[in-house]
Order: sequence, then structure tokens, then C-alpha cells
Amino acid sequence: MGEMHTVHLKKFPAADGVRGVAVLIVLMAHALVMFIPATRPYLSGTGKIGVWLFFVLSAFLLTNKFLKTGLNKHSLMEYVFGRTVRILPLFLIAASFYYSLGYYDFGTLLKVVSFQEGFAHLWTIPVEFKFYFLLPLLILIFNKVIKHFGITSLLIITGVLIISARYFYPEINIPGNSIETRWYISSFLVGIFTSYFLARFNLTSRKLGIPIAFCILGILIAIPSFSNMTLNFVVLDNLPTSYMTLSLLWAVFIYLSIHDSGFTSKILSSQIMRMIGSHSFSTYLFHWFIFSELAKRYSDSFGWMFISIISSLIFGAIISTLIEKRIEKLRHGIQNKILIPPR
Repeated sequence: MGEMHTVHLKKFPAADGVRGVAVLIVLMAHALVMFIPATRPYLSGTGKIGVWLFFVLSAFLLTNKFLKTGLNKHSLMEYVFGRTVRILPLFLIAASFYYSLGYYDFGTLLKVVSFQEGFAHLWTIPVEFKFYFLLPLLILIFNKVIKHFGITSLLIITGVLIISARYFYPEINIPGNSIETRWYISSFLVGIFTSYFLARFNLTSRKLGIPIAFCILGILIAIPSFSNMTLNFVVLDNLPTSYMTLSLLWAVFIYLSIHDSGFTSKILSSQIMRMIGSHSFSTYLFHWFIFSELAKRYSDSFGWMFISIISSLIFGAIISTLIEKRIEKLRHGIQNKILIPPR
């Protein structure tokens, strides 16, 4: 077996750019169906394209970090503390924010914050947070497999796990916006394997615009209205549950983006895309408020639709700067003082 290595996040400046792509997809999809009701039959579920990218990217980056630090007591403590403080405080603030504005009653608030029920776009947070507790176990298994049997066996094991997950939890039975991780575990598995694959097959930087363009085209074709318009038939009948196909395409996109030195890399590594990506969590949590409030007043208006997108990005940046970054600073301070690496 070849030498395993990791790609340091500092050497992957496009990571925030990819987050930016994910949140822009969600914003555009939600804005279109909320402001332009006539698009709903054609674009229903397209926001989930960005969600699947978030899932794959999250699993990929967290796995890469474990491959760098190793799976030990210290790394686990840092991981659990880091993920908890990274996600829960801002999520609780967002859930309370929607409650304070009358989007749901107090009983629903308790169910939302205790991960018993989802609300609108907030259903994704319980899905990903529950996955965090499963990831170390999967990495422990994957480490054993690749150490003793190699990357090909790991691919087979990953395939078996994905097939098993799809057998016991078939996508056709997924409840709408389910908060249960088991329905989407295949997306996370794809992200985990991509990290191991990168550690084994890290390419030299090169211009990869053509294969990246094919990935993007494949993602567009996955949208039923687009494939019907361009190919005269529908490739995927049910886009909201077609997470496996889209997750594989996004995994290839991420892998190629890491090694690209051309146009895609310049876009994803640009200051604007990295900034949008760094604020993506706050933007994602709070954009629903701006969209829903403006859409009620200015339906069927492309102008107000674009204003809502820009406003959401600005509002997300403000929330990120005033709240999220301060929480992150506190988290890093506590980690540096308490979770000191063993000497």
C-alpha cells in the first residue's frame, strides 16, 4: 500500500469557496421557489443539491483532520468539544430567533432544539450533528481496513455500507426533510471515502476545467426540469431523495477542485467566495427569515428576489462577525487552555 498523507486545510483554500457554492445553491433555489411561485413545479427540491454538498464536504474535511491528528483521546476530546461549540450555540440562537418572531410555538421550539423535530431548513442541523458522533467509529473501522487490506478493500467496504444503508433505508421511503441521519448516511460515507482516497492518490496541481465542467453539467442534468428541457427526458424522477447520485458528483467535484490550478480554483479561492463560505453557517441559519418576510410582500419579483439574496449574505456576515466568530474565538481559547495536546 502506498504512503498515506493528508491535505492540510491551509493548502485547500478552496474549502471555504466550496462552502460558498453550497450556500449560494441553497439561497438561489429557495429564493426562486419562494419569490417566483411559478418555478415551484420545476425547481422543487433543488435546494437539497447544496445540502448534499454540505454533507459530503463536512465528512471529507472532518475525516481529513482525523487522518492528520490521529484517533486518540486528545483528538476525540477536541473534536467533540469543537463540534458541539461550533454548532449548538448558533443553532439555539437561530431556533430561538424564529420562535421569538412567531414562526412556531414554545412546544415546537423545545422539539426543534432537542432534535426531535425540524423546522423548514433547520432539519439539516440534527442530521449533521448526529453524524458527528458516528464519524469516529467509522474512521476507526476505515483505519483498520486500509491498514491491513488497502484502499481497494476500503472501497469495497464503503460500497457494502452504502448498499446496506440504501437497502434498509431506501430513498423512496425518506420522510420529507427527515432529521434522522440514517437516511443520509450514504452522503457522509462518500465524503469519508473521498478523504481516504485523496490521502492515497494526491495529484499534482493542474488545470482540470473540463472534468469539473462535466461534474457541474451532471449536477444540472440531475434537475428534472433541466434534463427534460435539454434531453427531452427526466434523468432523476425525485431530486429531493437522489442524494447518492449528487453526493458522488460532489465528491468528484471536491477532489478535482483540490488539484485544480485553473479557472475553478481561482473562483473558489477568490476573496468573495471564501468570505461567503466563511459566513455560510450563519447565512444558512438566518436566510429563511429574510426570504419568507420579503416574499410575503413582494411575490413574483425578480428584483426583490435578488435583493433578498444579497440581504441574506449581508445579514449572515453580520451575524457571523458579531456572534459566530466570537463563539469560535471563545472555543479556540478554551481548547488552547484546557485541551492541551499531550507532550
